[in-house]
Parts: sequence; C-alpha cells; structure tokens
Amino acid sequence: MVFAVPIGALVDPRNNVRYGVQIVIGFMLLVTLLNAFLLPRLPAGKAIARPNASWIRGEWLYPFALAICFALYPPFAAMAAWAAMAGGDAAAGLAGRLLPRPRLPWNRQKSWAGSTAFVLAAIPFCFFALFWCPAQQFLTTEHWPEIPFVWTLAILAAVSGAILESLTGPADDNLRVPLGVGVVLWLSAMFLSYGTRNLPYDTHVQPNQFLYALLVNALLAAAVLAFRFADMPGTLLGVAIGVVIYFFGHWQGYLLFVIFVGLGSALSKVGLAKKVARGAAEAREGKRGIANVAANLLVPGFCCLAYPASGGAPAFLIAFAGALAAAMADTASSEIGALAAQQPVLITTRKPVAHGTNGAVTSLGFSAAALGCVLIAGVAWASGFFTLVLRTSAVRNSLIAALAIVLGGMLGTIVDSILGATLEDRVAGVGKGTVNFLCTLTGACVAGLIAFFAA
Repeated sequence: MVFAVPIGALVDPRNNVRYGVQIVIGFMLLVTLLNAFLLPRLPAGKAIARPNASWIRGEWLYPFALAICFALYPPFAAMAAWAAMAGGDAAAGLAGRLLPRPRLPWNRQKSWAGSTAFVLAAIPFCFFALFWCPAQQFLTTEHWPEIPFVWTLAILAAVSGAILESLTGPADDNLRVPLGVGVVLWLSAMFLSYGTRNLPYDTHVQPNQFLYALLVNALLAAAVLAFRFADMPGTLLGVAIGVVIYFFGHWQGYLLFVIFVGLGSALSKVGLAKKVARGAAEAREGKRGIANVAANLLVPGFCCLAYPASGGAPAFLIAFAGALAAAMADTASSEIGALAAQQPVLITTRKPVAHGTNGAVTSLGFSAAALGCVLIAGVAWASGFFTLVLRTSAVRNSLIAALAIVLGGMLGTIVDSILGATLEDRVAGVGKGTVNFLCTLTGACVAGLIAFFAA
C-alpha cells in the first residue's frame, strides 16, 4: 500500500475524475525499473529473492501491471485491481502455507484455504478502494457512491482475483491478476450501468442479483456438463444467456429457463432407442451444441436485454416467457411426438409421412406442446413472475399474461412445423437452427404484443 498516497492525491474520490494519470503511470514505470535493476543489488532485494528465480519476477511485474491498469482502465477498475492483489495475494500465500491441504483440483500447488483467504482479505480492500474511488455511473445526486454497487463490484473483484491467482497461467499472477480483475470490473460496471439506469424506481432489478446470477449459473453449468446435456461451447453460451435472464427476470424468470433446459434435455433421453430406430432422435443423443443453444435461447436473452432499454416495459419480459414457451412446446412436440404409435402427417398436406420428417405432426406431439406451454405459463403465475413483472397482483393482468404466453408458445411451434415442412433443408441457409430461432421469435412477438396492447 506504499503507493496509496500519491494515487489518492491524483484521483478525486468524489467525482472519479483522474488528474495526472500520466504521472501515475510514469511513477509505476519508474518503480518497475528500480525493482528490476536496483532492488536485486540491495540487501532487502537479496533477502526476498527466490532461489533460481528467472528474470521474470513479481517485484517488477506488479508495478508494471498496475501501470498498464491505469493506462487501460477507468480509475475505479484500476484501483480495485490493485486492491484485490494487495489485500488478497499475501493472505492467500500465508493461508496456503498454514493449511496446504486440500489442494485445488486444477492447480495442485494451490489450496482451498489460500483461495478462500484471498477472497475474504480482498473484499474489504476492494470495498474501500471502490468507495474511495467509485465508478462515476454509480454516484448519487450528492456524488456519493451507491453502496449496493460498491459491494457488488468489490465481491466481483475479490472472487475473480482469487480465481485468476489460483490458475497456472497464462503469465505470472502478478500480471494476470491485476489485468484480469480490471477488465472484469470494467465490463461488469458497464453491464450494471446499462441494466439499471433506465428502470423505474421500484424495479426488481438490483445489482446484487448479478452475483447470484453468476453463482447459480456456475452451478447449472456444472450440472449440465456432468449429465452431458450440452458440450462446453454450448454450456458457456447458455451460462452467459442465463446470467442475463437471472439478472433481469429474477429467480422467477430463471426458473422458467431452468425448466426448459432441464426438462427439454431430459425429454431427449426418453425412449431414445425407439427414436433412434425411427430415425427421429436428436443428433449426438440429444447433447446440445452451441448452434442449438443459440437457436433456442438467443431470443429469450435479447428480450431480457431489451427490458432496461425500454425503461422497464413489462411486455419484453412477457415476450421472454413466450419465447421459452415456444421452445418448450417445440421440444416437447418433437421428443414426445416421435414416440407416438400413430403415423405422423405433414402439417401442410395432412399426408402420412415417416417419423422424423421435418414438419411432421401427431396428436400426441400437439398435446405435449400444449402441456409445455401451460407448464411455462403456470409456473410463471405460481412463482409470482407476473406480479414481479407487471408490478400488480391483479388476476386479470396475470390471466392475460398467461394466455399470451400459451398462445405465443403454440403459434411458435406451429410456425416451426410449417417452416419445417416447406423451407427447412430445402432453401439455402434455412436449417433446423434457423427454424428453431424463428419459432422462439414468433412466440416472443405474439406474447409481447398481446401484453403490450392489453396493458
């Protein structure tokens, strides 16, 4: 913390205006040169030197990384990166030596105790740094930092710093941690600013939900990978969309997302042998890839992102639920309909076709689609999603929203079947992913428009 005084003199803690950034960077670069060439020749430098250490050492990498942080990032992100390293690194080293076991599975040279100590020690350091040098977009009218945003960013800085410190690479942790924490804080602040600045005063969207969203989606990703519901790229995209959904839709909206992901993946495993024999099984035994995830979840994610841009218009979150209902209906129709004893017919001509034919429908599949839509709408009502979004507990409003979701979901799956029978694999660029995307888009548009005009 030896550099805290000069930095504090050059950064105004009340309005986040940087003064003399070039001086700060120059000072850090000077310390870098002194630590690289002069310190090793001094008794203190020789005392802290590690045996057989290479020329790449933390003594000069640390101030050099801070110089880069202040050159690239806003002051609050650079200060938080510095604070995370200053508070967490020493605590992690001490705890790791005192409690070297159990080891981290991805780095046997690090311990759980060390990473935990990093987080616990870094949080107060980061909180102080972000309170003293706050992000400009999170200041009150009196130019004081908003505490919920300070806590959220402080915890993010501490946890991301601990994760980066625990890795084996790339680069030395004295370089990796400050630069990584800085970019995490910068991007997180931009997302939080976009997601909260235009919403009404009584909004349900709060900054701490971002932390919950990251934690819950990390657990969901672990479950998806463990049960082989999706590959790594598909899981990562699903997690990114899931974070957006939780942040804007709260846990009630996220519950709808989990139902679709979990139930949709489970349905692909039902009667798999029979589906394979009929040629109606999903590729890779139902294991979702990034194209499948994008086709089904991009529209719900964009609906949630449009919510703050609209100033908190409820129609966009109803559209989100309508898109999920359409995806759920399409999945249920395909997976359950493929097991029907009756021969399917083409939706456009009503002529009998083989199972697995694009655009083929059965009464069992249609019933499954309807149940899927009702499930999404019913859970939305029972969980309080409608009350949360519409900001009223009126039964009439919830009933309209539920009907909008069911109607949107059913029209979405009907459009999916019509496009499958007419355009899918017949027109260049129109494949299963395109049809699924248009299915969810139809569900979102229908549900959102009904909610908008009925408001």
